[in-house]
Amino acid sequence: MLAGKDFSFKSDGLLEFGPGIIAPEPDVRRLEDALPVLYAPSVTPSDRPLYYMYRGVCFAQDKEIFDKNDIRYDITVILPGTIEGEYIKTVGHFHPLKPHSSETYPEYYEVLEGEALYLLQKNNRSGDVEEIIAVEAKKGDKVYIPPGYGHVTINPGNTSLVMANLVESNFSSLYGPFRDKRGAAYYYIQGQGAKGEFVKNSHYQNSVALKLMAAPNLLQPTAAVKNKSLYEAFVADPEAFRFLK
Repeated sequence: MLAGKDFSFKSDGLLEFGPGIIAPEPDVRRLEDALPVLYAPSVTPSDRPLYYMYRGVCFAQDKEIFDKNDIRYDITVILPGTIEGEYIKTVGHFHPLKPHSSETYPEYYEVLEGEALYLLQKNNRSGDVEEIIAVEAKKGDKVYIPPGYGHVTINPGNTSLVMANLVESNFSSLYGPFRDKRGAAYYYIQGQGAKGEFVKNSHYQNSVALKLMAAPNLLQPTAAVKNKSLYEAFVADPEAFRFLK
């Protein structure tokens, strides 16, 4: 299985993988890339790194399994910190429709190190929010992004968040819906106490209450992940993850 023991930090946000692991150079998202979705109305652009995405990570002996099933295993590292009070987050995206289907591609996440807030958002046809859920997740928790939901991941902690995901390998994500509204329907900013607080995004015309959930209370789309990591479960039984395609 691919787990925390199979990688280490060689510098802030950059990982060094163990022997036998295929890992490409990471794609880097920087502050200048996140400007269209930030809470603060004006932030000075810079090349400050916010997160790193390693796409298509696997042990060499498992590569054929992933390729044959058109499934990709990625690892993302989101650095800790804030941008003018807002906790560092991904820019967020939606997924396109599956071919010959009215259903969009789902995605499956697991926290490997640190803690995460996953914002799952469903929009109506006008691009306004219909439902939004904030899922609190810690190391070992798995979070399924169902069809129809866009998502943003926030690092609310003071250490790097390392998370993995399983996803169909051929589609391209849709960034426009969040960019057009300057982010998800809620921002997560520094609060008065130890925790942050959610603030509504005024660029949405309607107002929808935020649902807060803990990852262990979520239903899992397959029993294959019980007592196993996403990586271990997929390699052992790829057919159990056909719902991703």
